[in-house]
Amino acid sequence: MVNLKHKLVSALLMTASTLVCAQERLTVRDSWTPSGLQAGWHWGLEKGVFSKAGLNLAYEDGNGSTTTVQLVGSGQFDVGYADLSVMAVARGKRVPVVSIGGLINKTSLGVFVPKGSGIKDIKGLEGKEVIYTASSFEGPFIDPLLAAGGTSREKVNMVSVDASAKISTYNAGRGAGMVTSIPFGMPYIARARPSDFILFADYGFVLPSYGLVVREDTLKNKRPALQRLAKAFFQSWTAIVEGGEPAIAEAADIMIKRRPDAKLDREQTMSSIREHIKYFRTANTMGKPLGIQSEEDWKMVIKSLETAKLIPAGSTPQQYFTNDLVTAQ
Repeated sequence: MVNLKHKLVSALLMTASTLVCAQERLTVRDSWTPSGLQAGWHWGLEKGVFSKAGLNLAYEDGNGSTTTVQLVGSGQFDVGYADLSVMAVARGKRVPVVSIGGLINKTSLGVFVPKGSGIKDIKGLEGKEVIYTASSFEGPFIDPLLAAGGTSREKVNMVSVDASAKISTYNAGRGAGMVTSIPFGMPYIARARPSDFILFADYGFVLPSYGLVVREDTLKNKRPALQRLAKAFFQSWTAIVEGGEPAIAEAADIMIKRRPDAKLDREQTMSSIREHIKYFRTANTMGKPLGIQSEEDWKMVIKSLETAKLIPAGSTPQQYFTNDLVTAQ
């Protein structure tokens, strides 16, 4: 009887070992430190969604979309979780990267302005100080945005600060405006400096935000694994969205547990998740599975990037994204 038990235990251990070995390893580089934007990764890792998909995921935080796209483009990571507009700019410079799934498809860039300031549009910023980060993605769009709003840099005092200090600078009362991602910034300024916002999209700039970025050769060589990754990632986010407030609260708790050093505020993290969900879909992706990107949206993205002279003229949507891994599920 004892021998039989030993044999059963040994068989179970061997089976478990075989399953672990059978999992395919993928390296994933995020583009920032934990916020609500990262909830899908932590949900999927905590609940075993990725491991059940046969993946051994090596996931790490990042320090900016530009760096993440560069690291993926140079082959140092299999997958990047990054701003897709940054990916498109890199591709315009012949970096062989492509998007395999879009999460934040709606333009999220905007300008926060204090409530009660009376500033309603871009022209209303004339004669005032506006905080931004020249080295961040918004940098090249400042002049085109001001021009579209009927003004110019000569009439608006644009002050560049480090990305890590931007929100704290604005919250301290400096500036009559701050340029950043609206869903990212909202939870962190709501208490300190209640604000309204002006969207870049209202001035014709269509710029997708976060999604999954890979090299073309990685897509070719690891396609089945990447398909499982995309499925698991968007399943995780779908579970959070469909689970409503209880799932949002659980997702925040998971992140706090998994990243204790980040000292995340629970309410701010929940708010961040809610705010980002609002930007998941455009009119062209409404009602479609999460992760789907729109050719029509990408036509407008290309126009915006060409206007800012960030990509060569003559691009086509098919050069920047594929829905194959999402629709194949």
